[in-house]
Amino acid sequence: MRRYIIAAAIALPVLLVAFVAAGYASDEVLGDDRVSRGVSAAGMDLSRMGRTQAAALIADYEAALKDEPVIVYVEGTELVLEPSGAGFSIDEDAVVSHAMAVRRADGLAANIGRWFGTFASAVDVEIPSSIDEKALGVILDDWTETVLDTPAYQGDVKIANGTATAEYPRAGLRIDVPAAISLIEDQIGRPDRVAVVLPLVALEPEITRQDVDDAVRLAEELIGTPVLLSLPDRPGPMLFTTAGLATAFRSEIVRNSPAALVVSLDATTLREIASRSAEAFVVPPVEATFTFDEETRELIIVPSEVGRVVDLERVPEVVAAAALGKGRALMPMIDGARAEFTTEMAEAMGPLGEVSTFTTVHPCCANRVTNIQLLADEINGAIVMPGDEFSVNDRAGERTLEEGYVRAGAIISGEVKCCDSKVNIGGGTSQFATTFYNAVFFGCYEDVFHQPHSLYFSRYPYVREATLGFPAPDVVFRNDSDAIVYIHTEYTGGSITVTLYGNNGGRTCTSERSGNTVTRVMEHANGDVTTQSWTWNYRAPKPKTPVTTTTTAPHHEETTTTAPPPEETTTTVDNSDS
Repeated sequence: MRRYIIAAAIALPVLLVAFVAAGYASDEVLGDDRVSRGVSAAGMDLSRMGRTQAAALIADYEAALKDEPVIVYVEGTELVLEPSGAGFSIDEDAVVSHAMAVRRADGLAANIGRWFGTFASAVDVEIPSSIDEKALGVILDDWTETVLDTPAYQGDVKIANGTATAEYPRAGLRIDVPAAISLIEDQIGRPDRVAVVLPLVALEPEITRQDVDDAVRLAEELIGTPVLLSLPDRPGPMLFTTAGLATAFRSEIVRNSPAALVVSLDATTLREIASRSAEAFVVPPVEATFTFDEETRELIIVPSEVGRVVDLERVPEVVAAAALGKGRALMPMIDGARAEFTTEMAEAMGPLGEVSTFTTVHPCCANRVTNIQLLADEINGAIVMPGDEFSVNDRAGERTLEEGYVRAGAIISGEVKCCDSKVNIGGGTSQFATTFYNAVFFGCYEDVFHQPHSLYFSRYPYVREATLGFPAPDVVFRNDSDAIVYIHTEYTGGSITVTLYGNNGGRTCTSERSGNTVTRVMEHANGDVTTQSWTWNYRAPKPKTPVTTTTTAPHHEETTTTAPPPEETTTTVDNSDS
């Protein structure tokens, strides 16, 4: 029996220690992410709560305080202050972090001792709150103006019927803002609030009558005359009328040391006025283009330009400066849209040079020569962007007498006739079409459409030629290279030349003919060779029938059709035509 008593005497302390250790481990080791036992905040028990649960409880406490207004009195008038309007808030995370740190210290022995203390006493942590003193100050200033019978007044400048008028300062009472903020801050975070009586102080205005008079004179300068913002090469200025300037006028007391009465033009209002007509001052971007130097026979890049738009951000400062000056100023501008085709894109096309040229000859001084040269002038300088198609008719339009075209021979019903038909206006321009087509042919560009004459003329390459009319037939090609094609035309009294400038990727083309079929042999930069063939059958010329009437064709307008030249299996590349 004695052995059992001794064993029990030994076991009980051991069990007690184990029990205590288990309790400590459960509360303080395994529960180190929870608030300790016996810890509360503003009377709310946070014991053994996790961070999220404790923060939610504090947030509910904060919400309840925000829902309960603070009662204040100003000269006996009861007023209600909404805590949210004063920027009232509680930092839940800070409160919870404080609560979780209670009764935890470095060292095992100290922590165990503090843990034992949780069974004998509780710890209540404070819940500090904060307010937005600036927002509360605005509310107190408003109460000073609206509630007090004799509020102090710092003075102001008002606009009446477009004229600046003075409102002079006067002494009076006002709410003692620093003291009022302190009293409200002491009560707003309590659940058991009491009403707050706001203290008042006598106030002598810091603003003097002279300050107000000076502000009136400045106001008259700001709104007294219209302001005009102009831009070179634009037909009219942007106008800020005196009425518009008056709507932008602002007057306020700036509470520095000392206080000052500041008058100005509101930037937002001025920007809104400017935005109504800002679109009229937009300068569109300028695309990069090319010009041809006749002396060096080179293409020169004409740089692109970024567009410009009104700098609405700077408009207020420019208007204010102009209002205080001569009433006029340059419109402030900033970069706007970029050109779709920039200088850098033009430069990236690589070296641009002569790709192909072709010349045909003709007798001097006939009416058809006038038409050929006029059409050449209309086509000269055309630029074809990569991927685009170029049409002679789209560029030049219909040939008319008003443009200077004259009547000349044309194929009508299988015969060359002149000059009673509308078709005769601009007659002979097929020679330009043939010259143009051959430049495209040997430039290795994609042939979209061309049509040879119905009759063969010895001045043109057999089959490899083109006729022209309006609206059809036409000569159309597509720029299937990665660079622009610049079309340059020139002529003498007896010839017409079309030269294409660009960069066709290193392609070269030759021509072969067999019978009525012409083949373009294209060698690419990588050595590949492709061919494309065109076959055309000419009509036989009608036999001439003697007539006794006088012809209406002008002198030198006669043209002849001939039999085809001997069949060739190959022809050399040539830029002339006999």
